[in-house]
Amino acid sequence: MISFLDNICWREKASRVIPVLIAGLLAGGVADRAAAGCADVALVLALDASGSITDEEFASQIDGYVAALTSDQVLASFAEAGVVDVAAVFWGDSAFVPQIIPWLRITGARDAVTFASEMRRKKRSVSGNTDIGVGIHAALELFREPGRCAERRVIDISGDGVASVMARRTDHVALAPVRQAALDEGVVINALAIASREPKLAEYYRRNVAGGIGAFVMEVADMAGFARALSQKLRKELLAHRTGGHPCQQATGEFRCLPS
Repeated sequence: MISFLDNICWREKASRVIPVLIAGLLAGGVADRAAAGCADVALVLALDASGSITDEEFASQIDGYVAALTSDQVLASFAEAGVVDVAAVFWGDSAFVPQIIPWLRITGARDAVTFASEMRRKKRSVSGNTDIGVGIHAALELFREPGRCAERRVIDISGDGVASVMARRTDHVALAPVRQAALDEGVVINALAIASREPKLAEYYRRNVAGGIGAFVMEVADMAGFARALSQKLRKELLAHRTGGHPCQQATGEFRCLPS
């Protein structure tokens, strides 16, 4: 029979041993992912290139992404987040094939500059309706590439309007089902609403686009604040699994943050 003292001794030993075992299991999981070439975070940047975005506005979006990706704050967040893979999609009407910038593992400033340069070099060839479903579907296809794996998968959408499809159009990618497919696969969708034309766009994104654990929407009034808002958004996305609490609980300064 186990005595009372024996029971106490067992509990004391367990209190020391169990945390060590848990830490070992967690470290083993990280090591397994690393050995398999898996990322801690896989992030797809999905930029609105539909007809409502002028060439000047699209260039401003690109400038914002380049500035944010290569900023000291975001570079520090890349390092803190662990192993991070990034890809990008320029999306618009379903009549246009989404433009893809393939995955790149960000291991430091040089990789971030390389990826940002690829974004700047890519000549826009997309326009038409604001078919948000096209952007999400293209991002999902990137996540589904053979051998692609990550602990967290995040789609970062930026845009200036609600989903719009011409009447009787049959070849569009419906937003609701493709969004649900992403959520079913454990993907988080966050959004940055450029509210220059649609004052209630952030709320629309919150209800119809964003989703998943810790999902959020940030709002910027116009392109003037886009790079600053995007920098904050990227830092939240990269570190959401490390900081605890909802990303919107962290300071956002001049920009509104809505939990999904």
